[in-house]
Amino acid sequence: MLISLLILVVSLAALIQFAAFTWRAAFLTIATADLPGDHTKHFVVNDFEEVSAYEKLCPELGVRVRTRFGSVSAYNSLLHFTMSIGDSIFPSASGWAQREMALCARYATVTLARRLERNQVVAAELSSF
Repeated sequence: MLISLLILVVSLAALIQFAAFTWRAAFLTIATADLPGDHTKHFVVNDFEEVSAYEKLCPELGVRVRTRFGSVSAYNSLLHFTMSIGDSIFPSASGWAQREMALCARYATVTLARRLERNQVVAAELSSF
């Protein structure tokens, strides 16, 4: 009985670790991507909350892709918490958290730029009628 419980716990830990690494890989793939189109001069935002506000103002016109910042927003909030307690407990955690928050802002910027590009395509299709 104890061995089967140990196998279950180790399997669940491996599953959680795999899910976290998979999410992180997808997050970094988008965060390190180039901005599409001519949005490079318009989007130089280093604040996740500001990009999230723009995301709420820009609706998704196409029904093909639905992007949300839910998990990245939760991660950004966790990073803010880490930064607030990190200075007293572990000073280097603050620098790491700032770099990660910059990645969150970059992720949101790339996602929003892609949304704007898709919206422009949909608007061009609609204007052709």
